[in-house]
Amino acid sequence: MFSPCMATFFINGPIMIMDLLVLSLSAAAIVAAVRYLLVPGIGQVCAALKFSIKTRGQIIGYATSIPELTMVVAGAVAGVFDAGMWNIAASNIVNWGLFLATVLMFRQQLDLVRKHFIDEIVFGLMSVAVPLALCLITLKISYWTAAGLFALFAFYKYLDRVLNRPSPTTSAAAHAKGSLRRGSLSILAGIVIVLASGIFLGNSANVLIKTLSVPAFAVGWLVGLITSVCEFASFISIYQVNRRKDGPDYIADTQEALDALVASTISNLGLILPFGMIVYLIVQH
Repeated sequence: MFSPCMATFFINGPIMIMDLLVLSLSAAAIVAAVRYLLVPGIGQVCAALKFSIKTRGQIIGYATSIPELTMVVAGAVAGVFDAGMWNIAASNIVNWGLFLATVLMFRQQLDLVRKHFIDEIVFGLMSVAVPLALCLITLKISYWTAAGLFALFAFYKYLDRVLNRPSPTTSAAAHAKGSLRRGSLSILAGIVIVLASGIFLGNSANVLIKTLSVPAFAVGWLVGLITSVCEFASFISIYQVNRRKDGPDYIADTQEALDALVASTISNLGLILPFGMIVYLIVQH
């Protein structure tokens, strides 16, 4: 005779597998859109407009955070905001691990001991500690909490502007030729795919958590692992473009990759998470 647990599995098992598949495919489509449409499009636009290394790295970081934005907002609308919070925490942890793996892969670990990068590393580590703490404690989701996180992001931008003046160092990517039209079309196509996939992502997360009782942290970590692939791909791309160094003081590659990392993690914490809170408060209350 079947036990109640076995009966429940046979009834809900196929539904769970289907929703896990839809969730994974949706997240993979978002990652692919960011990696092959948004990031290259941004590269084209930045090259055409002659943006600096720091600006280029930060824009790439913001672009690679779009999957997290999609997950958090979709989860907030579906009433499963906890999954979005765990997605932010998981993504920021995994992003740091992938960044360090890329630095070691290209043997640039000594770049990270430079004083020039201290403030960025501190903010990057804080962007890991804060969302993890918010997930582990009883967080009151409120407009005041959202305002505090927005203020944290504003403080980061102010401090970054004061401490990190534009550097004369240039990268290989900065000298590449770009196309404003081609880049804009690529960005637009990427955004359309991300938004469409986000609908399926949120629906699947809602079913898994509310209907099938899958823990929110498990869904958040699963999506976080998948969506971090585009950050990993962007780190590798940055180091590959700048592989030919001009000398021992050449740090353009690490500068761009670190800016991409910190922009991604701090925007996850200070922009995307509080925006998701506001969406949740508006839709669910």
